[in-house]
Amino acid sequence: MRSSISFMGTLACCVALAACSQDPPGFDTPESALHDAVADVYLVSNIHGAPLAKDGNGYIARVSPEDGSMQRWWIAGGKNGVTLHAPKGMALVGEVLWVADIDVLRRFDRTSGAPLGETAIPGATFLNDVAAGHDGSVYVTDTGLDATFAASGTDAIWKVGNDGAVTALARGPELGQPNGLFALAGGLYVVSWSTGKIFQVDYKGIRTDLLQAPQAQLDGIVRFDAGEGPAGWLVTSWVGKCVYRFDATGGIAPLPISLDQPADCGFDAVRRRLLVPLFGQNRLELLPVK
Repeated sequence: MRSSISFMGTLACCVALAACSQDPPGFDTPESALHDAVADVYLVSNIHGAPLAKDGNGYIARVSPEDGSMQRWWIAGGKNGVTLHAPKGMALVGEVLWVADIDVLRRFDRTSGAPLGETAIPGATFLNDVAAGHDGSVYVTDTGLDATFAASGTDAIWKVGNDGAVTALARGPELGQPNGLFALAGGLYVVSWSTGKIFQVDYKGIRTDLLQAPQAQLDGIVRFDAGEGPAGWLVTSWVGKCVYRFDATGGIAPLPISLDQPADCGFDAVRRRLLVPLFGQNRLELLPVK
């Protein structure tokens, strides 16, 4: 059996690494990956079923960056008082892990995984990626899809303030079914599922188009420091079956590896490694970034 985790020594070859834990290796429809730099672990959300099914069996795994050993059911629906249906994007704010789960944001203790409550998002149909703002606010995209992946018309970016207030930062079909989300001091950077656009929404809700990817169905977005060069962006695309790399001047090129259904990616800045869940293959790919 192949491992569920692949470490990429180069972008041309893959070395499989077995998960070494008491839990059997593998994932179940992994959707999002996040590096908890404090604990130095990778968190991987698993839908474990249909993306909008309220079946109570979603979970979040903790994975070692060093050897791939995994606590598979770290936070699991139906266990230890946890409700979790189809978890997708995640963000850390202080000691709290925020997780998008269909139409609510759930909160968990960063260390123990204990549930801390939830915040409902009014009218949401497909909450997707989550990002922490510069002031501790939390932002989440509603990709505006229904159970058949047809447009539901609820496209939006929502804000949960420090006081718990829920407001729409931006909403409407012009967002193009917003998916991946990344927060910087000047605003949010968002990728579109339907149009392949990358745009910024500032913290007043003003939208500015920035870049156009060669293919659509964009999913995850992360910013990386390019070592000796300027910072850039890495964006996953289902149609392109790849990760696009955008440099600071707007140049774009796919990384030289084909990836089937690359979902919401994370970035390990210490090891300069992109974390890419493969939605339909139940795998996590770890790609070096030079």
